[in-house]
Amino acid sequence: MSDTSAQDRYLGRVNGLRVALADVLPPDAFALADSLIEHGEPAEGVGYLAWALHNAGLPAPDWAVRDVQELTEGLVDPEHLPPDFRPAG
Repeated sequence: MSDTSAQDRYLGRVNGLRVALADVLPPDAFALADSLIEHGEPAEGVGYLAWALHNAGLPAPDWAVRDVQELTEGLVDPEHLPPDFRPAG
């Protein structure tokens, strides 16, 4: 398995999360996360999706929390994610 296919799978998961949250986030917050992802900063964009949910006061579904944690692991310091961004279960 090549690094390219691992990177493609990672970007596919990032895009899946982005699509899943597109309709629930405020457009301006989504636009910034989308821009980060499109400009080669997918982990930072995912972190910003977490902050966008938090700042909008929207509950984060457990699946989204797990995706954010997995997609930012080792790439974004957990201290840079919302402090209460954890699965409910």
